[in-house]
Amino acid sequence: MQSLPQALPQFSHIMRYWDASRNVHVAQVLPGEVYVTNSHELVTTLLGSCISVCMRDKINRVGGINHFKLPKPLTGGFDDENTNYGIYAMELLINEILKNGGNKNFLECTVFGGGNVSKALKADVGGKNIEFVLSFLKQESIPIVNQDIGHDSAQKIYYHPVSGNTFSVVVKGSSLGKVNNAETEYLQRINNDVNSQKIEFF
Repeated sequence: MQSLPQALPQFSHIMRYWDASRNVHVAQVLPGEVYVTNSHELVTTLLGSCISVCMRDKINRVGGINHFKLPKPLTGGFDDENTNYGIYAMELLINEILKNGGNKNFLECTVFGGGNVSKALKADVGGKNIEFVLSFLKQESIPIVNQDIGHDSAQKIYYHPVSGNTFSVVVKGSSLGKVNNAETEYLQRINNDVNSQKIEFF
């Protein structure tokens, strides 16, 4: 087991562990989190209707991922610290890559998620997330080298920012149950907002 590579200071709170089966350290990103690294390590997250963008500077070899739940706040409010929303999670991911030696001209990305995992989510949250992120990346002129989006199953994704390699596995069993439970709780929060105003997405 190799020693844990030092995390960039602003991401020291992210949980990381040694994966003996893959012989590499892994950073676990939760919903609403962003992680950027220039070290030899994998970054992973579990997705249902949420989106993760795996982004890197292919020349300077710095990159990371985000994990967001909705394109923007349902209530129309603005909170620069709330990366549960794509509009903020995308800006933070890009800014942190650039801050740590990246160049916007060399950025590339892979997009995951936006699934229709829970039949209870009648608002098509996954579809709206996909619509937002594809529009955002086109507007920012950041090329998408691959995308794996809009499935009926949850995904666990792995990303190696230094090399740009990505892969995903279909989630089954108890982990799928956890995703479904989270999606159901998510719907309840959405419904609370619907009672006060109409949902609008980018």
